[in-house]
Amino acid sequence: MQSIEHKQTIMNTPCWLRLALLSSISVLSFAALAVASTFTQDVKGKDKPFPLSLFVEAKDEDFIGEKRCVPCHPVFADGFANSAHASYVRNPHLPKDRQGCEACHGPGKIHLEHRTGGPNEAIKYVATYAKLKPEQASAMCLRCHQSTLSESHWKKTGHARAGVGCTNCHRIHFPEPPENQIRPLAAALAEKPPTRNDIVKTEAKRLRPPIFAAAPEPRLLLRADEATLCGSCHGREVNEFRQNFHHPIPEGRMVCSDCHSVHPTRGEHKKVRAAKEFCVTCHAEVAGPFVFEHDPVAGNTGEGCMECHRPHGSHNPRLLTTFSRGVCAQCHTDKTVAHFPGRTCWQAGCHVGMHGSNTDAHLLAR
Repeated sequence: MQSIEHKQTIMNTPCWLRLALLSSISVLSFAALAVASTFTQDVKGKDKPFPLSLFVEAKDEDFIGEKRCVPCHPVFADGFANSAHASYVRNPHLPKDRQGCEACHGPGKIHLEHRTGGPNEAIKYVATYAKLKPEQASAMCLRCHQSTLSESHWKKTGHARAGVGCTNCHRIHFPEPPENQIRPLAAALAEKPPTRNDIVKTEAKRLRPPIFAAAPEPRLLLRADEATLCGSCHGREVNEFRQNFHHPIPEGRMVCSDCHSVHPTRGEHKKVRAAKEFCVTCHAEVAGPFVFEHDPVAGNTGEGCMECHRPHGSHNPRLLTTFSRGVCAQCHTDKTVAHFPGRTCWQAGCHVGMHGSNTDAHLLAR
């Protein structure tokens, strides 16, 4: 009975009054959402972990320019002048937190204010990459490199999950300065900085020696050539390249990134690419399409090219996984009892179109 009277009361309310009440409720709801959103953004900003918190908490006047860094860090500043980053961060039209040393190391004023507390105190207010964890260093790099690789995308890569950061492979200062080149201001002005030869000698000791003698020159921003960098973690693959038959990485005619995407970018395919797509960039003669496909080559079964070949190196000719007709016997088990083609199924003059054929369904001709 009460519900009926309540409905009648609402129906007897003037239309303009009902519209006003609804509008007021909508405005209040929107205002509440806006306040909650602002509060959430503030909390997120304040909860940024170190060293990103240096930028979140900094004011415009905390960025004092890279000239204030040179007296204490002359060797670092000199090496950075040879870096590819220098021409970018020295653009005066960029925001202050994207200019000079402070673009990577944080606002200088906060660091200087705590300098009197000694190195252990001052280092808490600057991003020192030698002491940062890999995930912290990577987060700093992604401040500028978001257009190439987002933070969420990076965290999903195998390198990030393995605790490998940007600075494990990349270097910024050219050449990198010797250790402990942080000096008090007075000493920095009085002492004679290390010579270029001293720096080069230190750089040679710090960089990893090449794994292979014919290694090409390291690409820009890399700490060493690709085979040496990758091989420092992927020792199994290095050993495979030392086998009699291998891709020409040791000879310097290929690099790892010819086949592997070290950190996939937004511009690349989101789907997992089949191994054949990489192989046929060089081995176009087996790409097909063929009228009569060999299922592994076509990608219909197994692991594609790697069903028969080992990608890095093998003790068998042609990088085969096993010797002789044992490769074919992995799938064609019914032919191993009473079928004796000779040393191999293709060298006997039979299945010469092992990757595919345009004339014969049994791959007896190409």
